[in-house]
Amino acid sequence: MQGEMSNIDGLPLSREMQDLQNRFNTMMHTINSNSKVAAFMNSSLGQYLDDHPFLALLLLVFTIMSAVPVGLFLIFAVVTSLLACIGFIVMEGLMLSIGGVVLLCFLCGMVLISLAISSLLAICYFTFSTTMNYYHNASTASKKEETISPSANMCPGNTESKSTKVE
Repeated sequence: MQGEMSNIDGLPLSREMQDLQNRFNTMMHTINSNSKVAAFMNSSLGQYLDDHPFLALLLLVFTIMSAVPVGLFLIFAVVTSLLACIGFIVMEGLMLSIGGVVLLCFLCGMVLISLAISSLLAICYFTFSTTMNYYHNASTASKKEETISPSANMCPGNTESKSTKVE
């Protein structure tokens, strides 16, 4: 047990800490040697955060903690937009389909009404035409009889008709 205690309180622990500190310093040197980090640290905001480490830590923690909710919100916004677009396309297709069916029904109704009106007009035309032909033929025949019989009465050479009438 005492060997474990000396390991925690003794010299080997400080060597591990020095190794950890050296690795941390190497990592910080790599980060600070990046051109973008160097440009940010030379800016006024970078110098202000370098002078106020608590504020820099607060900003870092806030940025890390807000990344998940902001990411979830952005995913929600993108998914909602995609679903809205898909829903709009589906709704537009549905409305066009319903409109097409209504137009088809309206045009079929117009065909039936046009057929009925055309049939009625054709029946009226044929009826009127047949009636007019009948009356025209009847009046033409009676006019022919009238024109034939007065000419027979007026002819002086035709005495038989006069004598038959007297007798």
